[in-house]
Parts: sequence; C-alpha cells; structure tokens
Amino acid sequence: MIIKDYGKLSFYEIYPATFRDANGDGIGDLKGIEEKLPYIRSLGFTGIWINPIFLSPFRDGGYDIADYYKVDPRFGTEEDLDSLLKAAHSQGIAVFLDLVPGHASIDNKDFLKTAQADSTDDLFIWTRDPWHYYPSCAGNLVKGLFDRNGQYYVNFFCHQPALNYGFNNIEYPEFELSYKSEPAEKTRHYIAKVMKHYLKLGVDGFRVDMADSLVKNDEKKEATIWTWQQIIAEVEKECGKFYMVSEWANPHQSLEAGFDSDFVLDHEDNFCHGFFRIGTNGNPKEEEGLKPLIVEFNEKIYDQYLPEMLDEIKTAELHPGKWLSPISGNHDVYRLADMIKGDSLKLAYVLLFTLPGVPFVFAGDEIEQLTTRGYPSKDGGFHRTGARLAMSWDDSKPSRGFSSKPEEECYLPTSQQSPSAENRLADPDSIVNLIKKLNAIRSSDPDLTSHEGFELLPAPLSFTRGQTIVGLNLKDEEMVLDLGEGEVLLSVGNPMIKDGKAYLAKHQAIIFQQK
Repeated sequence: MIIKDYGKLSFYEIYPATFRDANGDGIGDLKGIEEKLPYIRSLGFTGIWINPIFLSPFRDGGYDIADYYKVDPRFGTEEDLDSLLKAAHSQGIAVFLDLVPGHASIDNKDFLKTAQADSTDDLFIWTRDPWHYYPSCAGNLVKGLFDRNGQYYVNFFCHQPALNYGFNNIEYPEFELSYKSEPAEKTRHYIAKVMKHYLKLGVDGFRVDMADSLVKNDEKKEATIWTWQQIIAEVEKECGKFYMVSEWANPHQSLEAGFDSDFVLDHEDNFCHGFFRIGTNGNPKEEEGLKPLIVEFNEKIYDQYLPEMLDEIKTAELHPGKWLSPISGNHDVYRLADMIKGDSLKLAYVLLFTLPGVPFVFAGDEIEQLTTRGYPSKDGGFHRTGARLAMSWDDSKPSRGFSSKPEEECYLPTSQQSPSAENRLADPDSIVNLIKKLNAIRSSDPDLTSHEGFELLPAPLSFTRGQTIVGLNLKDEEMVLDLGEGEVLLSVGNPMIKDGKAYLAKHQAIIFQQK
C-alpha cells in the first residue's frame, strides 16, 4: 500500500481498450498503460483508475463480467497486471481497479449455475416463476433465456443480472429476500472475496460502479449503506486499510457507507452540471439558451447550484478523511472540451483542482480531446463510444502513436478532430501544461489538500483555502480581490497585481498564497 494521504492524490482515468496498444493488435492493453506511466507521472498524477479489465463478452464496455478473477486476453495476462502494479508503485502511482459489485454478465459461470433448470441458488435475484407479472420491477425482469423456472432481475442492460444483496422494502415475499437474509450475506462474502483477491495482488483500491445499486427497494439507501459497511469491515479485517471512490453522487450517503470519496457526477441537480455542462449535449435547457456558468455568468444558475456545492463540501468536512471527487468527465459522458473552450476551459480545471477533494481527469481530456458524435456503437457504448476513441499520442506515427497497426485496422480509431499529446505538450499555454502546474501546486501547498479551511468570497466562484486565495472572474466587469502580501502561484489571462490587490478581467483567474 503506497497511499499515505488519500486527500493529496489526483487520479487519471484510463479506458484500457483505447489508451495505448503495446503489442500491435489494435486494442489497448496493460503493457500499453505500463509504457505510458512516465507520461502520467510527468503530469503530476499520483493515481490511476483503470476501467474494467476482467474477462467479459464486452456487451457493455467490460461492465458485464464473465470472470472476476481473470484478466481479459485483449488486455493481457495476470502477469501483465502484476508487472503494471509494480511499475506504477515504483513511480509513486496508486492503482484503482474498477469494481462492479452490483451485477455480472449472463456469461458469468456463477450466474449460469443459478440459471440451470433445477437451481434454487439465490446468489443472483430470480423470481419463482416465469409467468407472473410484478408491476414495480417488471422493467428489470428478463424471462425466457434460461431453463430456470423464473425471471432474473437486471440492473441496467438485459445481459447484466443483478447480484442478490436483498431488498429493503419487500413487496413480493415469494422471491424478494431481506438484505439481512442468509443469501444476501452470501453475496456480501462473494464480492468481498473478489476485493481481497486484488488487494492481496497489490491493488490500492477500487472505483466502485453503481455503488448505490446493491440493495433493491431501498429509497433512502439505508440498507445499501449498511451493506457496504459490512463488506468494508470484512475486507479490512483481512487486508487492512484500502481506498474506494464511489459512483454514487450523494456524499451524505456514500461517505457514511465507508467510501473515501464520492464522484461529483454530471447529474442535473449537481453543481458540476450547472457549472460545466448545462445547456449542452442535447439537454432540453440548450433550447432555452443556457450555457455552463463557467462560459457565461447567469445569476439564476449560480444561485441554484451554489448551495448544492457548499452542501457537498460541508458534508465531506463532517467526515474527516473523506472527500468529494470532482471529475473532468469519464467514459460515460461527452468530453468537457466539446462545450468549454479557451480561458473558460482553463477556469474549469482551476476549479477542479482547487476545490476540496480528490480530482479525477479522464485520459484525453488533458489534451482537449473531443467527442466524435454519431460514431457507431462499440462494446455497448452507444452515444458514449465517440468519447472513448483512441488516445492520440504523436501525429507523425501510425495511428497517431496509439498502435503500430494501421488506424483503419484498430478496434477504435483516434479522434481525428482532436490534437495529439505531443502537439499539446509543445504549447506552454495548453490545458495539459496547466494541469501539470495545478498538480504541482496541490503537491506543494497543504492548504489545497487540507480537509478544512474553505471559505467562499463575495465574488462568484472565488474562495479561500486557508492562506491560499483562488479567484475566478466569471462576470463581464472587472473583479478586484484583496490579496495582501504573498506569492502568485498561478494565473490565467495575466491579471494585474498592484498594491496588494488583483484586478481580474472576465475569465481571468489567480491562485495566490498569502504570507
């Protein structure tokens, strides 16, 4: 375990199929990730999260797992994973794997055992007959594919059967079991065993997919919180302290459940949506002419989303050692550079790295990769596929450095309208070089990784973190900040500094450390 202080980390998310192909078969792999560790470390990232690498039919990008204990051959071998872990740790990089605890694949051998005609196994959720209609869960029940006399419950796609952590409010006692029943306990042990296996291999923790989805009919998530507390306690008893970030987007619940940080996802009631993404991606509000707050200041949007941001920050403060995890994006959403450009995009990253939390950046976002809209679905990606295209490393090489294979023969091509890493690194004014600076500031300024000390200033989205002032001007008129004595750590747009004050024009920003 190389994590000494989780709050000081910053993470880089890797979609392995399209990051770097080291063996020339046209698909990204674990050796490709290992090859690029020096690049990741040079940007200042101290952690990586790798999307699922387990054996899968890939009907949903690997989030349909056929065997939790095997690396899928497209990515390499168990020995390649071991090599990657050792190489990452030698460079001071923690490794999170993607844990998918709520569902598996219909090709999973443990599910197939439960699907046999004479099975009564409750590791997965099965009704007791294939004919009965259950109104409240009908959209989640699939029948007719297997010989078992029942219907299986799915979390999302029809090929993702739900593991049975039980139900909180029981409507149909003929098949809905309590979350404290023996079968639910068996399921907790099942996923805890998976977690222990990878922690013993040297993995530092997990990003947890759909972390709030375990117990069904659990509106307030009280049973799911309890379930996670049991799982974490079991794993820690054998493996000691480990770390997890949740795909939950409700820190009131996730941090109580035991997670170390919770993603700030692009949900419409979430401040990251209002600040970075509102009015984009075909959202209905696009027709209302709304733009992200970071692009065009709107008092209504600010007043609507600011309280939610402050509430999330306060919630994390009430859980010592727990954090928010703001994100640039991920494998499920369109790229941030699609909707924010220029200095507005720089302000978004300044905010991402200076708010209290453990930030995550999706590979390619740092080089301003764009989403290819309308790209044919691959691996069940549908509209998300265009945000998962291959990383562009070097314009002078075949497949822009992603693979030695010709691009037309690769599993997915690079984003042709996007720049390459080599191109962006050569530009001192680029986002990737800004991220380098922001990571360096976070690593040297304890205010920015402190659990307390956040105070909002009167100017929109300007605040203090202890003795560090973060000023962002979103308005058309000049903004003046009192700085006192100290040092400018970073600026966007060259604001004027005079007589202990900063004069910021629209979309200028400053990070200032007071003496």
